Order: sequence, then C-alpha cells, then structure tokens
Amino acid sequence: MPQFLLRWRVRCRARAGVVVGVALGCWAEGCPESSPYGPHSEIRPGRAVGAATSVHNARYLQKIEWMMDEELILLNPGPACTSQRVKDALLRGDLCHREPEFTDLLFRIREALPRCLNLGGTHEAILVTGSGTAAMEMAVISSVREGRGVLVVNNGVYGDRMIKIARAHGIAVHEVRSDWTVPADPEAVRDALAEHDDIDAVICVHHETTTGLINPIKEIGEIVAGSGALFVIDAISGTAIEDQDLAEVRVDVVCGTANKGLHGLPGMAFILCSPASIARVQEVPERSLYLNAAAYLKSDVPFTPAVQVCYALDEAIEEYEAQGGFAARTKLYRERAALVRGQFERLGLRVLVDERFRSNTVTMLHLPDGVTYQSLHDELKKRGYVIYAGQGRLSNDFFRICTMGEIPWDRLEQLEGTLGAAIEAARG
Repeated sequence: MPQFLLRWRVRCRARAGVVVGVALGCWAEGCPESSPYGPHSEIRPGRAVGAATSVHNARYLQKIEWMMDEELILLNPGPACTSQRVKDALLRGDLCHREPEFTDLLFRIREALPRCLNLGGTHEAILVTGSGTAAMEMAVISSVREGRGVLVVNNGVYGDRMIKIARAHGIAVHEVRSDWTVPADPEAVRDALAEHDDIDAVICVHHETTTGLINPIKEIGEIVAGSGALFVIDAISGTAIEDQDLAEVRVDVVCGTANKGLHGLPGMAFILCSPASIARVQEVPERSLYLNAAAYLKSDVPFTPAVQVCYALDEAIEEYEAQGGFAARTKLYRERAALVRGQFERLGLRVLVDERFRSNTVTMLHLPDGVTYQSLHDELKKRGYVIYAGQGRLSNDFFRICTMGEIPWDRLEQLEGTLGAAIEAARG
C-alpha cells in the first residue's frame, strides 16, 4: 500500500458531519487521481467509503489523526511555532494590496508595532516583505550617508552579518569585537567613536542567538546619544522576549520580524524609526531598489507585500495585546527559560554562556559525551521536538534549544524525560 504525505489544515474536530480538515495536497503512487481525497477535498468523520478504498481511507485518516495529535515543537530560534488563531488568519481571503481594505490593515499594523514594543509616539514603523535579514539590510543601508561609515558591535554570527551587509554595499566598516561568550563592552564603543570621525551609525545585536547572549544595548545607547551617529539595534530575536524595555533605550532604529517573539508567521519584517532616523533616510543614497527605506516612507506599499502574512501578523498582535502585551510576554519567556534550564541542570547538560548574560530563549549546550548533534537531532525529532545546531566554530561541540513561539506548557514539561531518552538513544 503506498505511503501518503498529506498537508492539511484543521477546522474543527467536534462531531460527525462537520469538516475536520482540508487536504491541501496528497502525493503517492497513483495519487491524487486514485485518492478519494484529492487536493482541497473536505475530510469528514464517518464518511461512507466503498470497499475497494476502505483500507486506503483508513490509513489516510489515521495519518491525519497522527498529525493532529503530534505536531512538532520547534525548539530552534526561528521560525517559531504559531497559534491556531494566527494560522487561521491566512484564510481571510485574497486581497489586492492597492485596495482600501489593505491600506487599513497596513495602517493598523504600522500603528500597533511601536505600541507593542513600548515605542508608540516616538517611532514610526516600516513594514517589508522578507525575513529579518531584510530589515537588517534596510536599516544599515538607510542609515549611512555617502562617504561615511558604520561601527559594528560584533560578538557573534549576526554581528558579522551586519559587517557583510555594509561591505556588500560599499560602506566603510569599523568594528568593536569581543568573544562570542562575552557581552559587548560599552567603553570600547566610546573609544571607537572617539577614534573615528566618519561613523554615521552604530549597529549592535540585542540578542545574539549564536550563543544565547544578551548585549547591553541601554548602556551602549547612552554612549552613542549625542555623537551624531544613529544607534541601530538588531532586535529580531529580542523584541517582545527580552526584559530590556526599548522605551528605556536611546535607539534610533529597531529591526524586528513578525515571527519569533510576536508569534506571527515568517515572511514579514519591520524597522521602527525615530525622527532622527527618518530625517537621515532622506539624506542617504539609494543603495537598493527593494530595501530603500525612503521608498516605503513615500508609499506604504511600493512593492507587492505578503498579504496573507500581514493578516497573520495582525491577528498575532491582537493576541499579544489581549494576553497582556510586553510585560506578560516577557514574563512568559522568563518562566519558560527557568523551567527548561532546570531540566538541563538535572540532566547534567552544561550551558556555554554565564547565567548573568543569558537570553530568555536560546540556551547553548555542550553536546553530551559520545553524542553527535545529528544523532541527537534525529532522536528528538522522532519524539516530536526539533533542536538547532551550533554555528561556526561551535558547531562540532554544541547544540541549541530555544523556547520561542507558541509552545504548550505541558510539552515543555515533558522535554526533560524526552531529551534524556533521546540522549541515551543517540549514544546507542
């Protein structure tokens, strides 16, 4: 009997006669033609089937039931799991981005994003279709005037990515570098600003997910203020997650994404701009057609956006605020981190970063003796969890577990036993 791979969407599991799912695709030998459930067909409990297809249907529905009950928990630092409410927002329907309904939606999101991150009234949001790196690139190239340079605070893969972005666009780069396990030194930033008189922007990663390290953005922002440079933060893995209230940080540009801490779907990113940043945008050369921030200030949608992902972000923002906003979301992340790190300690797993500098989500762990990352990953995936490898020079000896996104509390409570069993299986 052929094995089927089914992609589907749950609507309801209530009673016989109501739709429980919609098959979005089915692949196997002789499928979809041979399948009584072709693409987009409705699957109903108790549906009568012919004798010739009864086994086929039973296996098909068994596969659906398994997927409904055993959704993978993503313990990687993005993309993060999302709620059913956010997923369902994708079904609002098709909409042209030039229609007034989308203008209203976009206005609602742009108004809400600064408010959600306690920057309402001080920062303006620009929304761009793309991953978080699109926001990073837009921020860098839109903050530096002709003939000027950037100072990048670099203690991880994402600090290094900022340098690559600047160099790709011919922008001069100065660097303050520290070890991947040590937060950036604000005084080193002060010294670099004094040494170089061409710096138009200082760029720092808030949460370096390379190691799960937090940088002192508040202290760095105080030093950058008054220097004439803009302070740009990559907060993609920090927004709505980390304890530092951005209202307390003297920041000009905040890079974020719809997914991760806001629990929307991947595919939309944003930058939040202070008045000084908006003024600067008008002065910089047009280094990119698609990622030129000035174009987004002149027209809300200069290019076709991911409309359905905007629906999901709109829903995620409503959910976020209904659940208590910034204070409640960061509290949740602190509690999750405490829960799983207690489990790691009981399992004898060693954490790379000093407790004082750890983020609320990513934990970088030493691989247990006799266990490779791939074997541990595969054993955990069999048990319903997806973990993430270390990066760069840390890839051979470390792995990461991240408690980001919509994760049922009971699945986190079950992680200790599951992880212990996976480690033993990986050793075998």
